[in-house]
Amino acid sequence: MGVIVLLIGFVYFLTNDTNEGKTYASKENLCIQFAQSYLRTIPKHEPNLNDEKWQMAVDVETDLYNMCLLELNKEALKNYEPSAIQKYKDGQQN
Repeated sequence: MGVIVLLIGFVYFLTNDTNEGKTYASKENLCIQFAQSYLRTIPKHEPNLNDEKWQMAVDVETDLYNMCLLELNKEALKNYEPSAIQKYKDGQQN
């Protein structure tokens, strides 16, 4: 029984969910959860989700993840290019 209580406490410590929102042990963990949450949400809110739309969602998720990892400085933001969705701007989508 004591092991279960310790395990629950450890899991709570790792997630550290506060009134202000969830905090993460690292920026990478935040970005992974953010991107995965986006993909889990899309099927619930996108009507007529087909393979093409799903691939678009994966491309958006990829760029969301990459943007999330950016350093917070003007140089990083200025140089960022959304590579996964760039193909739609270039007219090269499958």
